[in-house]
Amino acid sequence: MFWVFRKIWQQLNAAQIAALGFVAVILIGTVLLMLPAATVGQPLSGVDALFTATSATCVTGLIVVDTGTKFTFFGQLVILLLIQIGGFGIMTLSTFILFVIGRKASIHLSAGAGGSFLKLRRYSLSELLRKALLLTFGFEFVAFVILFFRWSNDFPTGQAVWYAVFHSVSAFCNAGFSLFPDSLIRYVNDPIINVTIMPLIITGGIGFYVLIDLWDTIRGHEDPAKRRVSFHTKIVLSMTLLLIIGGSVLFYMLEYRHNLAGLGMTKSILPALFQSVTARTAGFNTMDFQNLSNASLFLIAMLMFIGGAPGSMAGGVKVTTVGVLFIVAISRLKGARTPSIFGRSLTRGDIERGVSLILISGTLIAIVVLVLLMTELGSVPHAESRGMFMELVFECVSAFGTVGLSTGYTSHLTHTGRIIITLLMFIGRLGPLTLVFAMQRRKPSSPIKYPEERIMIG
Repeated sequence: MFWVFRKIWQQLNAAQIAALGFVAVILIGTVLLMLPAATVGQPLSGVDALFTATSATCVTGLIVVDTGTKFTFFGQLVILLLIQIGGFGIMTLSTFILFVIGRKASIHLSAGAGGSFLKLRRYSLSELLRKALLLTFGFEFVAFVILFFRWSNDFPTGQAVWYAVFHSVSAFCNAGFSLFPDSLIRYVNDPIINVTIMPLIITGGIGFYVLIDLWDTIRGHEDPAKRRVSFHTKIVLSMTLLLIIGGSVLFYMLEYRHNLAGLGMTKSILPALFQSVTARTAGFNTMDFQNLSNASLFLIAMLMFIGGAPGSMAGGVKVTTVGVLFIVAISRLKGARTPSIFGRSLTRGDIERGVSLILISGTLIAIVVLVLLMTELGSVPHAESRGMFMELVFECVSAFGTVGLSTGYTSHLTHTGRIIITLLMFIGRLGPLTLVFAMQRRKPSSPIKYPEERIMIG
């Protein structure tokens, strides 16, 4: 029997092992959260425990019960451990995949064509993981110190310590779980909370490869090749800056006559900036999303769909994917023969992967929305269901992007709806392409190449 399991295990690839690992952690978390010691009052049902464990492990942040009041200290500790394990687990997997891709790319590409991956190759896998681990606990510790001193003025010391630990881990892992019933709405204009949480979200969402790359560049690594900012890092930072600033400006324009009315320009900056930052897979909110206009919800949904960077705690289709499509579109409009930026051309493989990921992700969300419209709104009057459509779309995009932002509809989902959203969070965490790859057996590529023929587009 052991020989059979060993044989099966040896045939698994990295994506399949990762999927099984996440399932194991989620199931263990589900059992622990169902224990009477984990909750106040009635224990969680199996569906709610599974939903919460999946949301924590996949660092999503969607909840069906209030984390701060429903769970005991033991239950909150279980959720925190699931967040840390899930965040570090996906980071480890991403780092491993980047490392493997870097090894393969270094064999086929010259230094000019594969600079980012060749730079990655100069690190050993253990060195990359060690640096990632140090960065994780380093950022979380700094945030913990700042948040502790801020909350020590409002809460007893023990409670302030726990709040600081929980929120620093949740923010860096882009989980969005909060011990406050209103998330961070009470701190909408608190500069310390906002200026601490936002950089934590951004650093957790740009990826460890980018952080290590920037660190080597800033401190002047002895290896000249490591002192240059890679092409990958330039794309990630450019897209991140564009989305944060663009999202903030658009959010302000959409809400300055509504939820931001009367605050003035100065007091509107922090709320607009925070919502733009958190939308890209963090899940905290300093404004009530139930009161946002449909236009603002649609903007947030687009940011959630894009997400953060590869090799990070963030979900979504990733900024590099959207960046690749932007570069292709701009190059086409300029009449350029090859898509290029920053003195580098994009590879055909990256373009094909980007298009595939967008198509698979969009199709998956559309199918889930369609199913939920049948399971959740089947018995709702037509007039009411039309107003709830945007809420369901928002929930689905939030689950797929592992964001955790909600209009408050999550707790009203049926058991069927909660199971569907649970599966969507799991798929969104591992990534559509990763999950498809995990479900496939290795097949040799066909040597047959059919003749090309053009079709009409547009």
